[in-house]
Amino acid sequence: MPNFFEERTVKWEKDRVVMIDQLKLPTQFRYLQCTNHNQVADAIKKMIIRGAPAIGVAAAMALALAAKNSMAKTKDDFINDLNAAAEVIRATRPTGVNLFWGVKQILQKAQASTSNIETLKEEIVAEANRLADEDVGFNRKIGFYGASLLEDGDTVLTHCK
Repeated sequence: MPNFFEERTVKWEKDRVVMIDQLKLPTQFRYLQCTNHNQVADAIKKMIIRGAPAIGVAAAMALALAAKNSMAKTKDDFINDLNAAAEVIRATRPTGVNLFWGVKQILQKAQASTSNIETLKEEIVAEANRLADEDVGFNRKIGFYGASLLEDGDTVLTHCK
């Protein structure tokens, strides 16, 4: 069994997006491996990946897959490939603030870069991983500060609005 304090809900591994299949929890622990942005989009739509921050990271990583899989020879064609993938991803959760944020971060990175396409692909993967690391850091801080508000035996109820 993995160490749940170190396990990530979604991660980049060997040019794949690997995520915990949250539909199987709590009775089973399984990973879903995605090799293209459409598979990640499907996982977001089916709620295999849940939680706003994790969905934002998954969206960024979906675009990283789209970048890695792009066969474009020019930057304009490459950006067009990313924009087409972004539309697929955005359509999964039209109200997903974090999802749109993750997409925006990657598109901005791609558009601002002056690198060649192969280098840009690596920059996009690095940016998606940076966003994932940042998210883990934020969640750890939330846990740290939240823990000081709780005592043994307290019950916490959370909900999305």
